Amino acid sequence: MYKKIYAFAIAVLTMISFVHAATLTQVIKGRVIDQDSKVGLAGANVVLKGTDRGAATDVDGYFRIPQVPVGRQSLKVMYMGYQSRVISEILVGSAKQVKLTIELQQKVLEGKEIVVTPTIEKSRSLNSMAAVSARSFSVEETQRYAGGFDDPARLASSFAGITFGNAQDNAIIIRGNAPKGLLWRLEGIEIPNPNHFPDGNVLGGGLFTIFSNQMLANSDFMTGAFPAEYGNALSGVFDMKLRNGNSDVREWTFQSGLLGIDFSGEGPLGGSNNASYLFNYRYSTIGLLTDLNAIDTDQQLNYQDLSFKVNVPTKNAGTFSLWGIGSMDRPVEVEEPDSSKWEHDWDRLKYTAKFRVGAIGLNHKFVLDRSTFLNSTLAMTAEDVIYDLYRLDEDLDLYPNEYIDSYNGRVTLTSTVNHKFGPRFTGTTGFAWNNMFYDMNLKSTVDDDPETYQTFVNENGNSQHVQAFAQGQWAIAPELKLNAGLHYEVFMLNDHKALEPRVGLNWAWKPNHMFSFGYGRHSQLENIRYYLAKQNTAQGEEMPNKNLGFTRADHFVFGYDMQLSQNTRLKIEPYYQRLFDVPVRPNDYFSFINLKDERYFNDTLVNDGTGTNMGIDFTLEKFLSNGYYYLITASLFDSKYTGGDGIERDSRYNRNVVVNALYGKEFMLKENNILGVNLKLTYMGGERTSPVLRDASLAAKRVIHDHSRAFSESLTASKYLDITVTYRLNHQRISHTFALQIKNLLSSPNDYGYIYSFKDKDIVRDEMVIVFPSISYKVEF
Repeated sequence: MYKKIYAFAIAVLTMISFVHAATLTQVIKGRVIDQDSKVGLAGANVVLKGTDRGAATDVDGYFRIPQVPVGRQSLKVMYMGYQSRVISEILVGSAKQVKLTIELQQKVLEGKEIVVTPTIEKSRSLNSMAAVSARSFSVEETQRYAGGFDDPARLASSFAGITFGNAQDNAIIIRGNAPKGLLWRLEGIEIPNPNHFPDGNVLGGGLFTIFSNQMLANSDFMTGAFPAEYGNALSGVFDMKLRNGNSDVREWTFQSGLLGIDFSGEGPLGGSNNASYLFNYRYSTIGLLTDLNAIDTDQQLNYQDLSFKVNVPTKNAGTFSLWGIGSMDRPVEVEEPDSSKWEHDWDRLKYTAKFRVGAIGLNHKFVLDRSTFLNSTLAMTAEDVIYDLYRLDEDLDLYPNEYIDSYNGRVTLTSTVNHKFGPRFTGTTGFAWNNMFYDMNLKSTVDDDPETYQTFVNENGNSQHVQAFAQGQWAIAPELKLNAGLHYEVFMLNDHKALEPRVGLNWAWKPNHMFSFGYGRHSQLENIRYYLAKQNTAQGEEMPNKNLGFTRADHFVFGYDMQLSQNTRLKIEPYYQRLFDVPVRPNDYFSFINLKDERYFNDTLVNDGTGTNMGIDFTLEKFLSNGYYYLITASLFDSKYTGGDGIERDSRYNRNVVVNALYGKEFMLKENNILGVNLKLTYMGGERTSPVLRDASLAAKRVIHDHSRAFSESLTASKYLDITVTYRLNHQRISHTFALQIKNLLSSPNDYGYIYSFKDKDIVRDEMVIVFPSISYKVEF
């Protein structure tokens, strides 16, 4: 009996071993198009590197390569009259087909073929008009980079020139600018702050973004002197793209981890017209466990998000796509009624909140002829916030402390025309019309004094913000390329206008060496609540800031990019930014350059502030090849500002130095499975704060700063070690991925400045250790 069981077990194990050892394959498919006109290129050759296998594109530029072994694969794409491209280290899994859109650039001069190597391919931005301070990133990198947590915002913190507030606010600070200076775009449309719990601790920050990596295509991140098509941005641009679903087969993904439970699906729609759908839904794991009473906590963090895209190509009318993204968050905090247990002021607070962010758009892409491409979108975006906070006084009575009931939205119509005049020159022009509508009611105390509870904003209405641009790219020679353009915008609430020149130059002065230069003038609107703030005066209610103008900046960037080897590059970018027309209080230290969480604000502002950001960014990067990669970035910078009192000071975000070192290694196990180990070490100088007036603070039982010495003190430097370990098991038509991600593995404290301690009856440093561990499981089939 036992011998039969033993023999049966041996047979089963042998079969399992055989299945694991069998070579699994997958399909790589996609489309090859002209970079400028977006026309499909018929007859292009797509070859699997290291083999003689590949495919030629059909009349519309589509290709399909079956039976590609799972693991890392590279493609070489060639077409007569165009520069060849190498797409390297594509992750091919057994569960899902790989779908690519590959853009080729036409040669300026016929003759010797210019091969774009993996290094240039991976380091350049998708937007060909971006000459400096821009790079693309892939969804696979958000999953792989340590500290990324599948989130593009956290991924960006590894790039040169970027600092962040702390482990939980997810704010992106670019070259010393406030986080609010970042523009978020999705499918070409400006969207509200796309974070869960948006602006919770920092304006422009949140817990993590609402983007699912199941939905994203390769996207761009820009940190200065961006092209003319981008407006209403002061520090940088996140230009996000949604991918199309699989138009041939249905595919599903389920993922569960600390950050959420995800379910995603995609597949074909209708017949053989390549129409597809794609969606993802995520619900808070912590919220679910709290709802089930599995976690005993007074604080609740419930959140969920949904995103989708439906893509419908037609034979003669172009391609239509309907897309959307949205989130709902409901955090709750209860007060501690026993004052003997109070440690900090937060224990006295009780709040309920609701955050809703959403965007939906209908896009139409149409190829007018072999040289002209039209891209138009009608979209609606909205942000709805309800926040009600109460505070216990010394008699343990709750009184209202802050209240927000705010709805902001816009209807946006955009259209751009891209025309290719020839291999040397391409021009793009377009506009964006935004109808802004708002209904806002903001109330708060001043310095937590219940006698000062007042209305700061109570207004509803609408206005328009209109933008237009024109830009062109001229290939003067194969090694010399010039980009130039103009951006124009007008804010009709107060009729302020801005005309902004942009220019960029790339010069490949010898093989594997490139010099770059970029200049741009950039402007940004402030949040609508600051324009609508009210003051009570002897003459009645007034809006002192309704005529506030744009905050503006000039960006100058030089770049030197050297390819050290086929997969390794060194990039150096010195830069200088001159900020002007910054809102400040007259005769005061305060400036919007340092804006962090100041929501309730009705002081009179004038556009008299200035600032400078100067520094140098270094990037040494080896792209993934031979099973490993590394990325070392360092930024040395100095950020100054001048307020309404005319005194130059360090800005709040002047950390002076940030260094990141990332390393990752992949191991192929049993032919089909992949083990990945990734590390990230970060060092950042401390954020700046103002000294404390100790006696006044102790008397008030709250921190009172000495603003005559504003931001003259530096907080403790930050040191983080992050780790990500993944194990991917590939089986026939199904794959499993296990991941362990830990942010701040060494439990380094975050320094928030100063706080009043009820326990010590003293002003103490506000330090907190935040460790983010996450274990997740994903199955694709």
